Amino acid sequence: MKRVQYDYTDSRQSGLGIIEIALVLAVAIVAVYGVYSLYQNTLSGTKVQNEQQNALGLASAVKQMYGASNDYGTADITATLVSTKAAPAAMIVGTALHNAWGGTVTVTGASGSFTISEGGVPQKECIQLSQLQINPTAISVNGAAQTIPYTETAAAAACNSTTANTIVWTTN
Repeated sequence: MKRVQYDYTDSRQSGLGIIEIALVLAVAIVAVYGVYSLYQNTLSGTKVQNEQQNALGLASAVKQMYGASNDYGTADITATLVSTKAAPAAMIVGTALHNAWGGTVTVTGASGSFTISEGGVPQKECIQLSQLQINPTAISVNGAAQTIPYTETAAAAACNSTTANTIVWTTN
């Protein structure tokens, strides 16, 4: 009896074709981009939260240092906050204060009130950070005075630079 051997392989299906490879690469690229975007959003949110805590801590430190007299003077008090280490440690860079994005932070007395100015704030983060409830008597974004209560819509219009917004809170 003669054995018959059948060849079940089809020469047309010897591996992945170019279309399948392209699809696999496209899916992989979309997945990597999604993970990267999620990471960037998480990092951005963390920086905003940290900076909100830093600004609140800075305001608290100023009030604690000058609160008994309620007279903050009329000069830049940033150097005093740095030298006495009253400012949040995360903000102190050498002899200056900087925010999470590397922008300069200054604190200036205005007799019965003081201002905190944060520069170099990216647009998306400016919208979130500028709404910080620091009990301001005035808010200015990029040199333009804002109406209190300050809304997200107003913040979106005021924070018009993609990388270099400046927020100034005046409080007492």
